[in-house]
Amino acid sequence: MSSCQICQNPNDDPNKAFFFPDLDGVNDNRVPPEEVRIEKLDAEPYADGKRVRVNFDMTPFKVRPHADVVLLNPAGNPAASISIIEPMSWSLEFTLHLREARQDGNYKLMARIFYPPRDEEDPKLFRLDIPVEDTDFQEYHFEIPAGEEE
Repeated sequence: MSSCQICQNPNDDPNKAFFFPDLDGVNDNRVPPEEVRIEKLDAEPYADGKRVRVNFDMTPFKVRPHADVVLLNPAGNPAASISIIEPMSWSLEFTLHLREARQDGNYKLMARIFYPPRDEEDPKLFRLDIPVEDTDFQEYHFEIPAGEEE
């Protein structure tokens, strides 16, 4: 028999109350996959015009989704993209590096979250080679103003 009281009842762990006092409230607000939505999507170009900071928030989830983010340049061509598989957090911040030389003008940031179907033969695997329906989709428009080349 273990002498560790915490090991016997993890809900009575004093460290949980000290380090995560609001954890229970957060866990109560998590939603199932069909209710997960993008709550915030915005972007801010860096001064060099070659990178874009993206803020992407989702509703707190019970099951981690997948996300695709694509940035289209003023001509409508992909300038940067990222695929995020099962993010740990529902609040993400990341930097996209533009693939081409600086292009001033209006950009479109598109994001979607989705849950791919599990592989029938091995439920631990996901099928990423088939189209899946979006759980949510949002767009954000912004401009990279004319600036000096560096």
